[in-house]
Amino acid sequence: MKLIRTLSNEDFGLDSQIETSFHREAVRAVIFDEHNKVAIVRVEVGKYHKIPGGGIKPGENHAEALKRECLEEAGANIYIISELGQILEYRDGMEQYSYCYLARLNGPINQPNFTKEEIRDGFRAPEWHSIDEAIDIFKADKPEFLRAQFMGLRDRLFIEEARRVYQQG
Repeated sequence: MKLIRTLSNEDFGLDSQIETSFHREAVRAVIFDEHNKVAIVRVEVGKYHKIPGGGIKPGENHAEALKRECLEEAGANIYIISELGQILEYRDGMEQYSYCYLARLNGPINQPNFTKEEIRDGFRAPEWHSIDEAIDIFKADKPEFLRAQFMGLRDRLFIEEARRVYQQG
């Protein structure tokens, strides 16, 4: 999968600290509905938006993890259209690879099934916006802490890449 970008503290005007104590892999999806709108999730703690996705559990492959995360965070059954790209993050002593996919909604939207941590953090059911509106929402966010800034920028970059791919046909 192609590398879209590497993110580090330097992207936020801080000294770069590339030392990592652990490695994490995650999957993300830019999900299109039947009207070509994309799902974005509002997170109240930190005041930011994200696209559906999360960590890959032991024994899961990318597709299994992505389908689970989209059901949990967006209430959406999906089918994967294609790979979009990956972003490598160096933050909080962690090296994280986020693999993003283009996906299409497959059936009705259900209630999300957030984890206890996501409920605690104030995750909200996804909103569906045109891809340009979604990018504008991400640009307008003012995340309250560094981890949220990383996530907001990462997911905005994925949506911008999805728009580029989508416009190419």
